[in-house]
Amino acid sequence: MSRRAGAWILFLIFLLLLSLSATSYSQTANSLLIAGRVALLLVLSVLIVREKFRHSDEGQRSDSGDKLLNKWRRWFYDERKS
Repeated sequence: MSRRAGAWILFLIFLLLLSLSATSYSQTANSLLIAGRVALLLVLSVLIVREKFRHSDEGQRSDSGDKLLNKWRRWFYDERKS
């Protein structure tokens, strides 16, 4: 239940930021949304590059981004590693 509550809280925060575009705080809300998007892009890029360098000496040529996404999927659905 806490995951759902966290997701709803994030959704409502971004909805609030989007609704601020109709007020005098539109420039501030726009800047916050752009900063959030850039921060998310940077974090995901760093995680994928780190995963790629961590497994660069393996003989397999698999996509490190795919491994990272599979880890997140297993974490989200509470699956065991097979």
